[in-house]
Amino acid sequence: MPVRRGESLPPGNRVGFVGPNFGAMKNAPSSSIERTDVEALVHLLSDQDPRIARQIHRHLVDAGSEALPFLRTALANCDEPSLATRIRTVIGDIAQADVERHWDMLLKTSERELDLEVGAFLIARAGDPEMETTPYRQRLDEMAAELRPLSSGPLRQVVRHMNEYLFQTLRFRGNAQRYYDPNNSFLHRVLDDRVGIPISLSVVYLLLGQRLGVPVTGIGLPGHFLVGLRTEPVFIDCFHEGTLLTEKDCARLLQSHGVEFDRRYLESCSHAQILARMLRNLIAVYETRQETTDGQRFRRLLTALESREHHPHVH
Repeated sequence: MPVRRGESLPPGNRVGFVGPNFGAMKNAPSSSIERTDVEALVHLLSDQDPRIARQIHRHLVDAGSEALPFLRTALANCDEPSLATRIRTVIGDIAQADVERHWDMLLKTSERELDLEVGAFLIARAGDPEMETTPYRQRLDEMAAELRPLSSGPLRQVVRHMNEYLFQTLRFRGNAQRYYDPNNSFLHRVLDDRVGIPISLSVVYLLLGQRLGVPVTGIGLPGHFLVGLRTEPVFIDCFHEGTLLTEKDCARLLQSHGVEFDRRYLESCSHAQILARMLRNLIAVYETRQETTDGQRFRRLLTALESREHHPHVH
């Protein structure tokens, strides 16, 4: 939520309560934010006057990520449901502002440098403000390390090893029963639960392929996402446990859904296109669930991405 600087609290009777130093919070470096200031703001956040609660909300968001440890402590110690809800909303808005700032930084890179992994984890953080990226990056590193001894040799053999590891050993699979659960689109949830939708499972495959130097790419069929090999017309259906498909198989798949096959559907997707498709999936899910506030978070990211595509960054 954007914050208007220079606002002051409305007048009110706060007998015996010493308010936070708003001026110091705004003018001092973020690392100097005082715990007592945040605690005072959290105290005021429970005010029954919605105007005061909204302004306190803005001041807490203005405090930024440096306030998060104090807010999380306050939430852990909070036994008032309505205040806990307000604290969670503040935490979410601070995290969203941080996500959008990093998203804008990501979009300033060229397409060749646009980092799919960074983008996918930012989307996940937009959905789960408490998510820490580092442990999941480390998990992908560890998965790649287990596969590395099997990553040399003929390409199809390497693909078979990757498929056996992901879909038999680790049992990653498509979540057909809860296909429209938004967690299916969040990379950290997919890594935790080992279920997802075609595009999120494919992203896991692509990120492992990047680490191992395997020439894989995203293939965005209408209604179904695949992984393709850059060097030969072989396609991997991660939603169906790594089933290998030929071009004819892809054509039959589309025809079974009433879509006329076009070879252009088998062209590689850019990282920007993959991220945009992930965002559109989430927006559709939240709109179907009539959860418009959550949907707007992802729509803002998509709008920024589409704006970049219309005005590409030039190096």
